Parts: sequence; structure tokens; C-alpha cells
Amino acid sequence: MSESDRRRRTGSAGRFGARYGRLARRRVAEIEADMHADHVCPECGSPSVDRQGSGIWECGSCGYTFTGGAYRPETPGGRAVTRSIRTALSEDETTEEATEE
Repeated sequence: MSESDRRRRTGSAGRFGARYGRLARRRVAEIEADMHADHVCPECGSPSVDRQGSGIWECGSCGYTFTGGAYRPETPGGRAVTRSIRTALSEDETTEEATEE
């Protein structure tokens, strides 16, 4: 068996070696893979958003800087808030149209 056959791919969590347990290393690898994946800019739509710091994201194409989650530009809680705001605004518009008529 050659050396390349014996080596396994460890991913980004391979730097921890045999420490911290398998599940913790797997979670770290999944979080880092998602953090470094391509994200779409909410302003221009190009897939060039990068993490600048904890919760700070910037588009490399248009330079738009925005806040999001620590490891993802958009969090599930943020999506829920955006959805509820959009719903509330659409309800306000329909009640204003009804009172005008």
C-alpha cells in the first residue's frame, strides 16, 4: 500500500488532529465549509460575498457591506424577521387602499 493510499482527507478540521472528538471536528468542518462557500450579494446578485469579520460581509463586486450571521450572511432568524416585515408592510398597503376607496 502506497503512502497516498493510506492518507485520508481530513478537511479544514484536520488541523485539530485526534483532539476534541469526531463530532466537534465534523461540526467545525461543516461551519467552515459553509462560511467559505459562494454567497450571493443582496444588492447586485453576484456570487462574490466574503466574510470580513464576525457578522460583517462584503461583496467583492460592488463593495456593498452588510451585517449577517457570524458564519452565514443570512440567518434563519433574519429570514423570519424579513418575512414578517414584508407581510406587515403589505397588510398596511392593503388597508390604506381600502380606506381610500
